[in-house]
Amino acid sequence: MAEFDQEVKERRIKILEKSMGPDIMHYMHDDNVTEVIVNPDGKLWVDTFDKGFQYTGVIMDSEETKRVIYAVADLSGQVIDLKEDPSLQADIPASRLFSNCRFQAELPMIVAAPSFNIRKHSKTVFTLADYVRQGTMTEKQRQIILDAIHGKKNIIAAGGTASGKTTLLNAILAEISNLDERIITIEDTKELKCTAENYVALSTTDTVDMENLLRKTLRLSPNRIVVGEVRGKEALTLIDAWSTGHRGGCSTVHSDSAQDTLFRLEDLVSRVSLSTQQAGIARAIDVVVYIARKAVSRKIEEIVAVDGWDREKGDYMTRRLDID
Repeated sequence: MAEFDQEVKERRIKILEKSMGPDIMHYMHDDNVTEVIVNPDGKLWVDTFDKGFQYTGVIMDSEETKRVIYAVADLSGQVIDLKEDPSLQADIPASRLFSNCRFQAELPMIVAAPSFNIRKHSKTVFTLADYVRQGTMTEKQRQIILDAIHGKKNIIAAGGTASGKTTLLNAILAEISNLDERIITIEDTKELKCTAENYVALSTTDTVDMENLLRKTLRLSPNRIVVGEVRGKEALTLIDAWSTGHRGGCSTVHSDSAQDTLFRLEDLVSRVSLSTQQAGIARAIDVVVYIARKAVSRKIEEIVAVDGWDREKGDYMTRRLDID
């Protein structure tokens, strides 16, 4: 049965490759490309590490785009109901032809013509030194992050959509992996890359969520707890863990600034707690590294230390670490 399933999967992967055609497959194999996009007008765009969004000059007709969407649906075992929800959210699994990718597609009537986004998970792990060479961060910022890692500070890599939060988290994790410590990673989609000898990678399922995995993690004797992204009720469990002896962890949070990251965590905690836990958040989070996407590049905009919660002023006590 397993051999049959593998044969079916391989056949569907080949169908997807053929549906994408040489133009899309070229960019799927380009490590500089982070996202492949076909808009309803058929124009093929790519997002790159070094130059941001670029129009490729390729135009696909709607039938070609639709074939890609239905090939992904078939590969992921999903059926698209055009009346109920003419869209598709799926993962393209890793194989000899593809790396892990997130796939989002829309079909009429919610769009004028078929369109999709493929978010590629980077196969290359950029180091903090790479970020300095690329101009994404300064040498001073790199040293601040290294000091936080070695000082067992809890670090949040924060930023907006497509700002490169997970790539930055992997760069931080690469440094942590060089330490002689036990690391537990937790994520929804397999994007984290840990090279430590002593580590366990946990992934959510349809029945086991992030909060459940975090509770299990506390019994696995972790030195460092690394969470791919905090975006739900697991925020409270992570804050409890990070503020009660499990130091030196890291995660990502979607936010608009370093300061907003703390308020975002308040929002997430409030979903499961009557108290917003500001003091607990201030104890748990030591450093926020905020990365922003510019027109054609990504930049570390600020690194902020969280020194506590001022009850009288009703605000977090923070200070910039990366300015003189």
